[in-house]
Amino acid sequence: MFDILAYLFEQYFTPENCPDHGTLAKRLAAAGFEDEEIDEALDWLSEFNQLDPAPYLALDMRNPLPRVLHPREAARLTPAAQSLFHDLSSSRALSMGQRELLIDRLLQSKMQMLDEEAVKRVALMVLWRQGDDLANLLIEELLFSGNDGVMH
Repeated sequence: MFDILAYLFEQYFTPENCPDHGTLAKRLAAAGFEDEEIDEALDWLSEFNQLDPAPYLALDMRNPLPRVLHPREAARLTPAAQSLFHDLSSSRALSMGQRELLIDRLLQSKMQMLDEEAVKRVALMVLWRQGDDLANLLIEELLFSGNDGVMH
């Protein structure tokens, strides 16, 4: 599923450019993604689109505070994923609301253990869906550094 999220960012640049779910499913299948992975990604995106942003935005009105992962959250993230989460949070690449949205969306995944790539791709989607261009550049650099720039 996380590969599909990165693919969407790479192909469509903004959420407004994404086609409807039926067309998107066909395009993802044509790109070589498995049906089960496509269904999971589209469900995840639908849930994401239906979230009420108000509670997350309210967090941004407060003074920035460090974030400690709850043991249940930490148990789902590899050490490298936890490190990246804390780096994104402490560097303020993510606002307080965005980091909570990130952890909430990570934990909605069906994967039992989430790695650094999952954190990168979900962070990218959080920022992408919110239209945060400057932060998108940071996350894009994270995604594409160390590889040839091709996600799929």
